[in-house]
This record gives sequence, structure tokens and C-alpha cells, in this order.
Amino acid sequence: MRFAVILLTAALLQDIAFAQKFHPDDPVYVDPDDAVDVRNAARRQLSDYYDFLENTFLNVGDRRAIPAVNINTLGEVPDSSWFQNRHGRTTMSIEALERGPNTGDGPASGTWRVVDAKTEGVTPGFRIRDGRGDQYFIKFDPITNPEMATAAEVISTKFFHAFGYNVPENYLVFFNREQLEVDPKARVEGDLGKTRPMTTADLDDIFRRVHRSKDGFYRAVASKLLPGRPLGPFKYYGARADDPNDVFPHEHRRELRGLSVFCAWLNHDDSRAINTLDMLVESNGRSTIRHYLIDFGSTLGSGSIAAQKPRAGYEYLWEPKPVLGRVFTLGIWDRAWIRARYPDFPSIGRFESDVFDPGAWRPEYPNPAFLNTLPEDGYWAAKIIMAFTVDDIRAIVRTGRLSDPRAEEYLVETLIERRNKIGRYWFSKVLSLDNFRLDGDMLRFDHLESLYDFAPAPAAVTARWFHFDNETGKRTPLGPETEHALGAAPIPQAAAGATGETYFLVELSNRVHVYLRRTSGSFSIVGVERF
Repeated sequence: MRFAVILLTAALLQDIAFAQKFHPDDPVYVDPDDAVDVRNAARRQLSDYYDFLENTFLNVGDRRAIPAVNINTLGEVPDSSWFQNRHGRTTMSIEALERGPNTGDGPASGTWRVVDAKTEGVTPGFRIRDGRGDQYFIKFDPITNPEMATAAEVISTKFFHAFGYNVPENYLVFFNREQLEVDPKARVEGDLGKTRPMTTADLDDIFRRVHRSKDGFYRAVASKLLPGRPLGPFKYYGARADDPNDVFPHEHRRELRGLSVFCAWLNHDDSRAINTLDMLVESNGRSTIRHYLIDFGSTLGSGSIAAQKPRAGYEYLWEPKPVLGRVFTLGIWDRAWIRARYPDFPSIGRFESDVFDPGAWRPEYPNPAFLNTLPEDGYWAAKIIMAFTVDDIRAIVRTGRLSDPRAEEYLVETLIERRNKIGRYWFSKVLSLDNFRLDGDMLRFDHLESLYDFAPAPAAVTARWFHFDNETGKRTPLGPETEHALGAAPIPQAAAGATGETYFLVELSNRVHVYLRRTSGSFSIVGVERF
């Protein structure tokens, strides 16, 4: 039976007898969620307005404060169709961070054929086919803020890829009007969804509403068409009824809970279901669903069509309490974000770190997975964010090709400050002992709060060792509680001399439990729990 089903059952059922805690393949690093063919999965649509109303006024999803159900015995998220461990598990090179999800260099040079377009509304754009036959969606900056939305899209795409999410290949492109021609079969779509044949005049109308540089070139993001068949967005609660591989309620997936922390760092307040996409793809000879995050134009101070609103990230679109507070105090009381100050960088928009509060960050409207975020979920995400060094951040920001070096430096410094605030906040919510490793007869570990200079290091840690019966859960003490200098706990001789497959548990300062398995004369770490 797939490990996912076992974990889900253990997490959701209550008052069941103790079952075997660890299995021979623990800790599991890959969730094989492509086991069942889902060729008949149906495409579904989601109204933006309905999604707002449902999540704002209805108590959707399971709001129980239960641990994430898709983690392995180390508390980590296995690789799956949702998430691939990257910069959090191993250190990505600068080159890999700069490349992100991109597998090539973007659309081929030469003529681009426009195959369809949206010419009405506030965000005009179109889809092209290049000389290789590859298709891309072309998205622009607003006239008022050159470079802002395109830089935000490219930079944030690379960050979310490094976190571990599935994202499109987004390329920064520069081209002139003469490079485009309208495909005879091209259609245009208006605001009401009606289509008609596209003309050259439609294309010219689009270019009249986007920024053009002095040398006559247009700057845009070319987002490569995702592989597979689109099935529409996924929701942040429940599971797809037509996908037997989708066994975990989305609101209880750690990578979706922890996504709130990543979104807070980059101020991706537009992190809602409408900006996700399920794709039906071929995998291991079967049709399975891969889950994507898309559209990062509303990040890093950009609001896609204008600079981000000051409210973004600080209040929901509908949040009665602060509104009433302002009314009843005649505007005397207000939240700190009202007084936030932003430098005059049109290519950045509104992005700051002084007022930013990781514990109070909000998307545009309530998100069931975000609301279920527990300290362990936030800690998991914060560890990944803290893995980004100053050089890493600077390299990724550089791919946005901001022409003003002052704006680029401001963005880097703001990301560093927000990163540190996130680490300081979430590391304080748990006992941040981590990076457990075996060194001879010693269990070694780091204290992340002090490692990053967020808090003083504890003078010592206490350790209490047990023999652990994997079949019954019974714990037999191996001796009294002992105190040790921070960073290491010696393995008792009684454990070191054990034969056969044997399990041991050490309680560190009564807040972190580490499980060891001894087989063939050697130890391995098989479990970590936080309390």
C-alpha cells in the first residue's frame, strides 16, 4: 500500500490502536502519486468572484489544527506531483538558481505568429508560435511602471521554482513590432468571452497600451505553454474527485500550508486558486495530473497593471474589523501599514520590510491551507527561505534586468530584511534544533535561532534516551536525563551495543524527539517530531 494512504489514515483517524510506527522504507523521500491512470480527468472552471465569495464568507475546508498529513517521518515533504525538493534539501548553484525552470533560451528569433489574443480589459496580451513551433503567452508591463511586472514575474518564478513548486518557463524578451505577424486563423477574445477573427489593427491596439523603449523595442515576459492538457485550477481545500492519486486534503498538505510563508516573503498576495493550474501529463506510461503555480505578476511590489496597493499583504479585501475601527475612531486608529513609506522606484512598485510582519501577512482573501498553517509548517518553509544567501538573492534579482541599479539594490536589501524577519519569527515558534547527523557515538545537531543570530544559544540541552518498541510504541528508559553542551548528545552504550534491528528515541529538552534505527551495526535517523 502506498505510504501516502498509510499516513493519511494515521493522521485522520482517531482513537485507533498503535500500529507499527516505522516501516522498512522510512524515511520516504518520494510520494509515488502517479500510480493510477487518470486519463478521464475532466477540465473544470472556477469563477474568480465565486472563489472570493466562497473563501471569504463560507467556512470551507477542514479547519482542524492537525499536523500536515503528507510529510515523511522526518517531518519533510516528499517529492511528488505537487512539489520537488530543491534549494531546501540541497544547495542549488548560482547558475541553477538563475536558470530556474527554464530549459532553453525562450522563443526562437525570427518571425513570431500571433495565434490568439485578448485585446480588451486591463491586461491585454497574446499568444505566439515561434519558428520551432513552440507557443508562448506574451505579457507586458503597464505604461506607468516599465519593467515592474515583467521583472516581478521572472524573479518570483525563479524563487518559487527553487522552493520546490511546479511553475512555467518564463523568459524576459525584447522584440519589435515588425517581428510579429497575425496568423490567418487567429482569434481575439473580449471581456465577455466572445471571439472573432483577429486583425492587424487589433495587434496595433495592444501595442498602443503597453510600454515601448526609446530604441523601439518592447519588453515582455514570454511564458511557455505548459506540457499536457489543462484541467483548470486546483482548490486549496478538499481533493479532486476525478483523481484517485489525490488522496490528501489540500488544506492539510504541508507544501500548501507552508506556501503562505513563501508568499509572505515575496508579497504574493494574489496566491489564490485562480492562479493555479492542473495539467494532465504522461508519466511512466500513464496519464497523471501535475499541479502548477502560475502568474507571479502581482509580487515584489507589482500589482501587474499598476504598483501594488498599500493594503496588499496586510488586510483581506473584505476584513470588517479594521474598517469598523477606522470608522468608530474617525480615522484616529489605524494599522501600521497605512504609514509605510516606499522609495520612488517605478520598476519596483510598493514593497517594504519595515512594517512587514510575518505573523500578520494576508493574501487577498482567506485561503484554507494558509489558515491551517501550524508552527511546524511555518518552520519548514522558513528553513528553506533561510537557505537563500545574499549572493543567491542577488543572483535571482539580477535576472529581472532592472535598468536602475538603485532599484535592484533596494529590492535585494528588502528581500534580505523580510527573509530575516521570517526566520526570526518562525524559528521562535519551535525549538529550532535541526540538521541532525551521526558522528561516531554522537548525535550532532544545530540550533538554527543562534546559528542565524536571531536569539542567544541555550546554555545546554537535556537528553533522555529510550529503547523504542516499533510494534507497540512502548518506551523503556536507558538511564536518567542528562545535560549536554548545545550541539551534541552522546549515544548511550546500551544503545550502541544493541543487535538486530532496534529503535531508540531521544527526547531533547522535552520538545524535539529524534528516532534512531540500528541495523547491521550502524545507526540511521528515521524520525523527527516537534512539540
